[in-house]
Amino acid sequence: MNTPRIFRSSLLALVLVSLASLSGCAYETAPVGAPQALSGRPYFSVFQGADDGYYFNLRAANHEIILASQSYSTRTAALNGVLSVMDNGEDRTRYEVLDSADGQAYFNLKARNGHIIGHSEMYSTRSNASQGIDAVIRNVGTYLDFLANRTGARFDVFRGADGRFYFNLRAGNGEIVLSSQGYSAESSALNGTFSVVDNGLDAAHYDIRQSADGGYYFNLKATNGQTIATSEVYVSRSNAERAVDSIVALLPEVDLL
Repeated sequence: MNTPRIFRSSLLALVLVSLASLSGCAYETAPVGAPQALSGRPYFSVFQGADDGYYFNLRAANHEIILASQSYSTRTAALNGVLSVMDNGEDRTRYEVLDSADGQAYFNLKARNGHIIGHSEMYSTRSNASQGIDAVIRNVGTYLDFLANRTGARFDVFRGADGRFYFNLRAGNGEIVLSSQGYSAESSALNGTFSVVDNGLDAAHYDIRQSADGGYYFNLKATNGQTIATSEVYVSRSNAERAVDSIVALLPEVDLL
């Protein structure tokens, strides 16, 4: 991507629900506990299908699926597809309307290299498919406007001066409470925010350490022991412990996608 983008994040509760989705997968993570995603704006959902592949859907504010992806082998790859929708979804020249074998119509959203990013449902006419394209363009624009203007508890994904990508977790007052290492790709940094949610609800995943100056900080670690993110330095261990508790309490209030 040519320019950095500030991200909205969302907590996707791992609740499996039956889904007759465009991707043909049996299950999707429901955005439970993400009130903003459920009230009045479009959002993305990223999920693992019954075939173990990863997918994303773009949903309108009424939760209707208006664009669905192919299968990806990893969540990071699916998140890269989400980023590609953001980059290409407002450009009408990226859409192609096609006729199905049974006389219906559908459309694909394509990247600049011609790769298919996402596809629509079936429409009875090409005119209806064209209106579906208008809906996707409009919803992508609304989503990007939300990202540009959001405040409160959130993940920010950004490009550093070294050209690598990072994320910060911010509390409701804007204070940074966790910061990541550098990633070579934006989608990898975004996947790191998912890893915070995957692991950060369990206080056992936080490793409190003493710094060289006598303060205390902590690392959030994955189940394999890898460090996902690091806190600021606190004057006492008890302050660091309270900060862990506050992050565990904060994460259910933070939306993903």
